[in-house]
Amino acid sequence: MALTVVLIGCERYESLQVQPAGSLRTHYLLDFESHRDPGTLHTMDGWLVVFNPASRPANLDLTVYFEDREPERFRLEARPGATTAWRASDWPVRVSGRFALRAEASEPVIAQATLGWNNSGGVHEPDAAARSPRGIREAASSYLSIPAPADRWILADGIVLLDPAATWYRESEWTIILNPNDEPADLDLAVFYSPFTRHHAATVPPRRLKTIRMDDLVIANHHYGLRVASDRPVAVQSRRNVYWPDSPELMTFWSVPLASFSALPATSPAP
Repeated sequence: MALTVVLIGCERYESLQVQPAGSLRTHYLLDFESHRDPGTLHTMDGWLVVFNPASRPANLDLTVYFEDREPERFRLEARPGATTAWRASDWPVRVSGRFALRAEASEPVIAQATLGWNNSGGVHEPDAAARSPRGIREAASSYLSIPAPADRWILADGIVLLDPAATWYRESEWTIILNPNDEPADLDLAVFYSPFTRHHAATVPPRRLKTIRMDDLVIANHHYGLRVASDRPVAVQSRRNVYWPDSPELMTFWSVPLASFSALPATSPAP
């Protein structure tokens, strides 16, 4: 179903009248990460960024999903007529490693996640220092939210690059899957190469995030398409990291939600 957005209001504040009703109130953001290595100073942090065009504050009921424990919940408030950003390490819940977020908003809003990596221990001032022989570095990626889970997800541009004779860099990929349901989700990951297709099974426990390292599943140095089919509605995203060939240090990275469609009746996860 198509989403229509009508903007009504003055220069400062706008009212989003969205069709179908309820759109832009539920947001899934799958690829968050937070860590700091005291040895290398490699640091990753995530930001939740919300634009609220209305003239009144928007309450955000947030659920954080983890790979290894039950979700945690808290509430934030997005200022009216403005963008508000919250760093994940400052949230009122403890986050580390990889995690995902579901936001339920009292007003239609636009939700985005931004990830930032650096090798300076999270220090951004001009006098920051790094322990890398390549000097100080920073990389970032940003993506918009997924509006709803589905049972079919498609990625067109999949590739793992590991060929020192052909490239001076290497690339790794992960498929990130959130199961917000109260039952396990059984998945079929179909990897489409030019002449053939391979299938891989996976299960995501209820109310959990699962990260699958595609380097372990696919044929390196060959483009592939990916279809993720699930027996329950899930949300799926892809992350690609680009590294120096001889180092775990990032050169750059990006993260994108897969394209979705559904053959199952729409359902809502338990609150």
